Amino acid sequence: MKFCEKCSVSVTGGFEKCPLCQNTLAGENKNEYETFPFVPLVRHKHGLFFRFMLLGSFTAVIISVAVNRMLPQSGLWSLFVLAGVACVWFSVAVAVRKRRSILKNLAYQVTIISILAVLWDVLTGWRGWSVDFVIPIAFVSAMSTTAILARLLKMQTETYIIYSCLLILYGIIPVIFVLTELSNIIIPSMICVALSLISFVSLLIFEGRNMSDELKRRLHL
Repeated sequence: MKFCEKCSVSVTGGFEKCPLCQNTLAGENKNEYETFPFVPLVRHKHGLFFRFMLLGSFTAVIISVAVNRMLPQSGLWSLFVLAGVACVWFSVAVAVRKRRSILKNLAYQVTIISILAVLWDVLTGWRGWSVDFVIPIAFVSAMSTTAILARLLKMQTETYIIYSCLLILYGIIPVIFVLTELSNIIIPSMICVALSLISFVSLLIFEGRNMSDELKRRLHL
């Protein structure tokens, strides 16, 4: 067991510095177990998976660029592969960063997917598939996933109510696509808006008081 002469305390484990004053510890540790267990970070725990994923990404980009170079008459389609890989890694990076809250992660992911879908649609000659299908389906999926996770994981109301309200607001956005005639196929958008309104009414009926209390607490009203 090591000893800190400055703090006059004994320290177990593999510490070289005193946890209190950072002074160099005196003495030796002989056959002592660590006081705190090692908790692997995500990058350590899934390091091999991420390495294979990184290798696959580089392989796909290199092969695409090589084939595109050999067949220049086919256009610069390799840029789409590069952009697609970059979008995937951006989404993965956000998922890892927000991994502590699954519902927050879900809200971030649906936001990223929606923005990237619109950008891809614009940069590929606007066909409207992003507002016709991707955004409404993404919002409906997020709302459904939130409701399912809240039940399966037995989350407390204050844990999921804010994210549920946020996704409901997201789900009403497609009505703008319909009113402005930005969407050519309105069925997915109308289904999304209808489900959002039904979800909102359900929250008011079953969790109205809790929702009001949580909003007041979060918004400091």
